[in-house]
Amino acid sequence: MIFIFCFLGSIYSQPKNPLHHKKTTKNSFAEKIYLQLNNSVFTNEETIWFKAIVTDAKNAPTTLSGILHVELIDFDKDIVATKKLKLVNGMADNGFKLEQTYTPGRYLIRAYTAWNKNFGDDFMSKQYVNLVPANGNQPQSPIQNITLYQVEEDQHEVFAQLFPELIKPDYKKDVTVYIKTETFLDTIEIKREKGFYKLQYVLPKDAVSVNLKMKLEDTKLKNFQTREEKTYNKTIAIDREFIDLQFFPESGKLIDGLTSKLAFKALNYKGLGKKINGVIVDEKDSVVVAIKTNNLGMGYVLFTPKLGKTYYGKINSKHHVAHKFELPKVYADGHVLGITETTSYMNINVASKINTTDSYWIQLKSKGVVIKEFPVSLSNAPYNASIPKQKLPQGILNVTLLSEHKTPLCERLFFHIKEGNNLNIVKETEGQYYSQRDKTALKFNVTNSNGRPVEANLSALVVDKNQIEQTAQFKGNILSYFLLNSELKGHIEYPTYYFNDDNIFRKRDLEALMLTQGWRNYKYSFEDANPIFDIQPETALRVSGKVGAIWNENKAPKKDVNLILMTSGKPPRVYTHEVDSTGNFAFDLFDPYGDKLDVIIQSSNKKGRAKEYSIKIDAPIPPPKITYEKEEVIALPDSIINDFLKIKKQERQAVTGFDLDDSTVALDAVELTGYNVTPERERMFRLHGPPDIVIENEQLKEREEKWMSGLYDLLSTKFPDDIIFRVVQIPNGGSFLLAHIASADSTLYYMDGYPVGQEAYTLLPYLTIENIKSVEVIKRPKRVFGTQHVAILSIYTYGSIGMEALGYAKGIFRGKFSGFSITPEFYQPKYETLKPEDWDTPDLRPVLHWEPSLFTDNKGDIELEFYNDDIIGDKLIIIEAITPDGKIGYFETSYTLEKHKENN
Repeated sequence: MIFIFCFLGSIYSQPKNPLHHKKTTKNSFAEKIYLQLNNSVFTNEETIWFKAIVTDAKNAPTTLSGILHVELIDFDKDIVATKKLKLVNGMADNGFKLEQTYTPGRYLIRAYTAWNKNFGDDFMSKQYVNLVPANGNQPQSPIQNITLYQVEEDQHEVFAQLFPELIKPDYKKDVTVYIKTETFLDTIEIKREKGFYKLQYVLPKDAVSVNLKMKLEDTKLKNFQTREEKTYNKTIAIDREFIDLQFFPESGKLIDGLTSKLAFKALNYKGLGKKINGVIVDEKDSVVVAIKTNNLGMGYVLFTPKLGKTYYGKINSKHHVAHKFELPKVYADGHVLGITETTSYMNINVASKINTTDSYWIQLKSKGVVIKEFPVSLSNAPYNASIPKQKLPQGILNVTLLSEHKTPLCERLFFHIKEGNNLNIVKETEGQYYSQRDKTALKFNVTNSNGRPVEANLSALVVDKNQIEQTAQFKGNILSYFLLNSELKGHIEYPTYYFNDDNIFRKRDLEALMLTQGWRNYKYSFEDANPIFDIQPETALRVSGKVGAIWNENKAPKKDVNLILMTSGKPPRVYTHEVDSTGNFAFDLFDPYGDKLDVIIQSSNKKGRAKEYSIKIDAPIPPPKITYEKEEVIALPDSIINDFLKIKKQERQAVTGFDLDDSTVALDAVELTGYNVTPERERMFRLHGPPDIVIENEQLKEREEKWMSGLYDLLSTKFPDDIIFRVVQIPNGGSFLLAHIASADSTLYYMDGYPVGQEAYTLLPYLTIENIKSVEVIKRPKRVFGTQHVAILSIYTYGSIGMEALGYAKGIFRGKFSGFSITPEFYQPKYETLKPEDWDTPDLRPVLHWEPSLFTDNKGDIELEFYNDDIIGDKLIIIEAITPDGKIGYFETSYTLEKHKENN
């Protein structure tokens, strides 16, 4: 039975208000966030330039959110830099300056809107970049001289030297080592012997790789809590010939006698796709069908299973050893949902071995929106339907077979290539060769599929081709993000491969990707079509809070209260607001720019006279929980030998190359966890050493009571064991509390890394808890203070505001507020006239040109002008574009920079 449908004339027409969709899943309301980065590998003091595009489900620039949060997060899950950006027509641009103090490693750039907090971690933009030492030298590894000794045919013993002092200077305590393979986990303690730490351990048989994680002794926290201070881990490859072959039935299950596509994916020991050839055999080792993957390790064949048989994938290794991988079980009953395509149609085929007169449904969904649902009958299966592809939206389609009661039975993903939807970008300027420091003037034209000029916003990036082509293929582009990465979960290896016009096999390879990466196997999450959202879109910068009565801050004032808010920034502004009957207020600010703006709020009565009321500002919504996906850098041992290399005890050997080749850098080897080493804390570490006790703000706030007037009241009653207090009389009358570290002869006081003068001792008791980041105790500082035992009480405040952490009088609020981030200026030299001495200073810019926001004219043209640098070779120009209705385009071209004739 074959049906041809021509019903999709108005398919995917979306109402203007995205909160009034019909037949949608909750996630279809989420915004998509794309970040275009200028590269993925950087050195200190470079800038990570980026452009952000925030869209709705149709890829049209968002009309919901007005603010985007972008964060730079290190491998310790600490936010080291943040940007708050104003979205204009869904777009913004900025940059992260990589400070010299940033530790080399793998960093996460995360972007999100407040609205997308409704949809979980999957709808936050995440990209990882690597920060490498500018001199190219790798830091010494705390795990060195790793050697494998083969004790049996499939079993090895691992040897290594550990150097914990490379993590924490002067460390001499025991070291904990976690030893983890694919199926095994063990923990051992290693003691320091004759000045060295040595690891020797027999691994389980058939281990493919081993992860060695070294953990130092924890920092003591209050109330019997401990915090993992520092760790280091390295994964070592044991079996470089390892292959894992996985099979994915088209509809989730193999059904007896029903032919369907059987996809497969081969992975190497690094978890990346590996090209293989092999066969599928039955339990008698009879060949059923040959299999072959593409270069990314994926492929599929038509397969008809038989009940009662067991099938295996079989491939031969380098040494002619056969490896067999069992296929999924064959079921007697079930459904198979298959999809094929011709030039004009997408064909849906449903076969079944279940005898029933029930009605079924087929549902088509794009980006979470149901675009069509129609009934089918399987009484005369197989059932076939053909849908015109020209009416289908571009990208991934979910095709689901539903029962009579709309219960999902099986599902397929199908990728519809519809390139006519994409923008055409062409370079109109001739010229392929330029000289050093010459001006490059280029013209580009942007049109739609009909050749008509379009209104579009573009970005232009020009870089040295050698600096980016090693990584560009892995980080993707605007096409691969909106059409692929934003729709599928999990890592997609080489996403731009599927959008290369020169790839004649990309339809086949996209089908293999849909069958493997997008395999569902009955794992569905159908949300309510009319969901309720806890968090509303953030459209403007807002300062909100509550005003309380003079004698009871928890009650609203009986009389009218007016507020005046004053902000610093560019420009400074004054706002007025009348508090509502419940005491609540909210100021929407007019786009102030500045990372730390001074805010003053003054309360007054109806007549405009200053009046003392209690003013409380709502705490900012904390950033979402950070999920940092560790990417193992799998290294090779120094050698596989029969005798352990005897290591000289008197000297350390140079760090040997554990990586796969000389060009690979172990970028995320160091993993610092728990304690956030800020510049203020780093200063204290250098002078006095790490703290013995850390009391974080969270612990302080949990124990604060209403009667307490400040920090010392809390410490004296809730933390009496390590910090004691005595009353000090003031000569001219009065007294104050002075904190003292128990067991010490005297105590020094530091705030935000600097000593506190005696004149400020009287103010310390009244520091407000909400402004304190932590209170820390160093019982025995590295510096010796005479013969006395001197301890240090160190206080850190949020924003390093020092004594501004004191409480303020009621009726007036003083504080700091984060405005929109100021965009750093991209440096563009101009070489209109050049003197001979100008050539003495080389121009070696890592980014030749960056223009994140260009607009086409009424002819669809844009012009690009910039001066070249001194790095000869090929230059890569990358253009990315988007229109107001969500059409996207990508274009890259190159030219060659030659040596200036006067420099030959």
